[in-house]
Amino acid sequence: MTILRQDAVGGLEVLGPGGTWAGVEPVPGAFVINIGDLMARWTNDRWRSTLHRVVDPGAAARRQSMAYFQNANWSARISCLPTCLEPGEKPRYAPVLAGPHLMGKFRRSVGL
Repeated sequence: MTILRQDAVGGLEVLGPGGTWAGVEPVPGAFVINIGDLMARWTNDRWRSTLHRVVDPGAAARRQSMAYFQNANWSARISCLPTCLEPGEKPRYAPVLAGPHLMGKFRRSVGL
């Protein structure tokens, strides 16, 4: 999970279902909460992360960000919560350990 305080500068964009990027209008004093990919495993895809990026707002605006990242414990077993399954429904994802899962994502992002 990532928590970001918004400002008037903006620049946050999210990837929509049609594959196009859409700007997110800043709300003064608000926070944006980005959930991570493990949330899909916990909730059987009820809550999924949204691909996002921050674009340069231009030379006239100065952007400063400080994000707070919260991760599960390294050895936490991440599996579908029973309350996120309908009767007879099976989990869509196999259980993983949080730390090795995150390290795998880091490695893939740099081509390892």
